[in-house]
Amino acid sequence: MMASLEVTYPWALLLVLLIPLVLVLRRRWREMLPFSRVESGFDALAPAGIARHYETLLFVAAYLCLVLSVADIGYARQEVEEFIESKWIFLTLDMSGSMKRPINRFSDQTLDDLALDGIESFIAIRGVEDYIGLVAFSSIPKLLAPLTFDHRLLRDKIELLRRKNHTPIYRQLTSGGGTNASEAVWLALSAFFSMLPEKNRLSLEEIAALRNFLLGASGGLLDVPEKLHQQDFGTGKAVILFTDGRIEPTLRAHKRKGKVPNLVNVIELMKTLGIRFYIISVGGEVDEAVVRAMEGVGRDVGRIFVTAKSLQQQTIHEVYQEIDNLESNRNLTRVTQVTRSTRPFFALAGWLLVLIHVLLRNLPRLRRL
Repeated sequence: MMASLEVTYPWALLLVLLIPLVLVLRRRWREMLPFSRVESGFDALAPAGIARHYETLLFVAAYLCLVLSVADIGYARQEVEEFIESKWIFLTLDMSGSMKRPINRFSDQTLDDLALDGIESFIAIRGVEDYIGLVAFSSIPKLLAPLTFDHRLLRDKIELLRRKNHTPIYRQLTSGGGTNASEAVWLALSAFFSMLPEKNRLSLEEIAALRNFLLGASGGLLDVPEKLHQQDFGTGKAVILFTDGRIEPTLRAHKRKGKVPNLVNVIELMKTLGIRFYIISVGGEVDEAVVRAMEGVGRDVGRIFVTAKSLQQQTIHEVYQEIDNLESNRNLTRVTQVTRSTRPFFALAGWLLVLIHVLLRNLPRLRRL
């Protein structure tokens, strides 16, 4: 721990220079009092040492304490606190029509049932300090839950996607034929941006400009706002994508028009920011450009998990368990600076010394001091 001193009213310390003047004036005032003359032979009976000068010492000590209380000297201490890292994780789930197919010909359980079970188990094993969000998508993405540590809320949102509940959001998503993974991941990133402190938060214009860079061809130059670099934005953040559709740079329906972000550029953005990305691909249809982007040199952006089309429940649980291990919460330390004021201590000490002086001067039993 380190400590530093700060004085709120430094001019008050100049009052210390008045101590000699006050002592001289006090002595002259006492000499003017009309006492009778005492013969020199009684000098030996006069008190010596501290007993003789205790009044002066008490006065100086009380004066110093009161001056220091007026100056208000504060000391700042750096305290080291250990804590568990809080992860920010977005789960993005493909809910297109193809996810309604049975996992195999002998089961009535569909792929989206299995995917939701896996997501629910992943949420259950994450710590209470983690913030988790949920995005479901087909041709268009839907933000079902912003980043939250409320696991009950997340389970309620998952129930909205269950086939057995047949909710409007389920019907809307499963009727979509596309697998707009890049837009879903961008929506998760935008939710990350919205959680920034207000002074570092991106404006709507900055977010729109950043998205425009992602619409171009793969490998385009990314103009990342400096405020994201300055605060090490991506630390502790991850996006998990689950889909049975083909993972490619852009959605085929909008490839020529360039209306959706290029997934390769989105991955490059996440690598730049330090956000980890995990792809769970049922069937393994991942475009080579996406694979190369995930294997790029530099920061480790995450992993691609390829499973067979006849997915088993045990397999998906093992995948999410491995992602949980890769995103384990680190033990971190935080250094905080705590400022404390000495004013109460010096004020109390000063008035206590004044009280002691009054008692010594006025109580009969203590006058002999």
